[in-house]
Amino acid sequence: MGRPALILAALAADASPGKNFRHYLKVDSNPDLETLRLWGADGQAYEFKIPANSAGISELAIEQMVVQSMRRLSSRLPFEIPESLGQTQDDKGTTGVLFTLLEGSSPDLSRLGPGPFSKSFGEALAALHSLSVEAISEAGLPQYDSAAILHQKVSELDKMAATGKVPAQLLSRWEQALEDIGLFRFHSTITHGAISSDAVLINGQQVVGLANWNSLSIGDPAEDFRWLSGGALPSTFEDAMIHYRAARPTTDENFAQRAMLYSELELGTWLLHCLAVGDQEQIKQAEELLAELKDNLEAGNLKDLTATSFVGLAAAAAIIPAAMPTQELSAVETASESEDLEEVSAASIFDEVAGIEAEESAEEQPKTEETSLDELF
Repeated sequence: MGRPALILAALAADASPGKNFRHYLKVDSNPDLETLRLWGADGQAYEFKIPANSAGISELAIEQMVVQSMRRLSSRLPFEIPESLGQTQDDKGTTGVLFTLLEGSSPDLSRLGPGPFSKSFGEALAALHSLSVEAISEAGLPQYDSAAILHQKVSELDKMAATGKVPAQLLSRWEQALEDIGLFRFHSTITHGAISSDAVLINGQQVVGLANWNSLSIGDPAEDFRWLSGGALPSTFEDAMIHYRAARPTTDENFAQRAMLYSELELGTWLLHCLAVGDQEQIKQAEELLAELKDNLEAGNLKDLTATSFVGLAAAAAIIPAAMPTQELSAVETASESEDLEEVSAASIFDEVAGIEAEESAEEQPKTEETSLDELF
């Protein structure tokens, strides 16, 4: 149940005196935070958040700190970031924060082909990943180098294998990729960490804002492309990568393979979550998605995940084809793309797992020591 919406509205008003709210709506999207969206007489939209439990306290504190740090860098970014306007406490001393609510709508990847969306998405993340790590060093972000990320993925794979519910073909594919040290040679960057349909905001077909900043870290930038890799048409993902590389020429050559690997592993992560909560219907759904991925692997529809070098990468990035109008899937007529439509059904799973991982990140927040990849094997 939580706090009544009227109480949350009163707290929001106390967090920013002088604001005149006319309408409000309680949003039940995060079990750790109580969220109320408000619309003021000035036409501006706001979002008030207050913890529902101890995990929410940490999550909100991180989000507020990160937003304040990122706002100082907003002039370098081609998208909007929420602003923290003020805070207050309830009768139990729990702190709530009022943020601006970004304008825009959530993208439906199943209806977006290559074009303005993929271009703006690639360029937005390139700008974020190009920021100097030192620029937000005061935020105390968790740092994950190549070795730490590889350790984490190997540990997750072991847990997936132990369930006995992940097809052996997929386990073998993922194990081979994780054993390929060359795949994980990259430089860590500022990474959003929770890119999903809830975090990305668009106006028409342009990315205009990014929200949900509580998972920001110094890590593998390819993590921010797993949502697009897993939920969009292959051509949309590839177009976003072309524009990303053009805007960030220092991108490592195996970026796309890692993004695809992370998106596939996310289905296994979803299965682990479903098993942990004991939801039989969702467990069945996760198994079906994994079986579908296995069928695509056996049919030769999945790209190779091993490390490779892209010959003429700089030349390819420099010659970007003119952006074609974004097409709805009903207008895509090629046989190969129509077959890919079935894979898009996993997009909602990626969104939900992004939320789960954001909660875990808020609880852990470790800092790792630099380790050589070669020492892992």
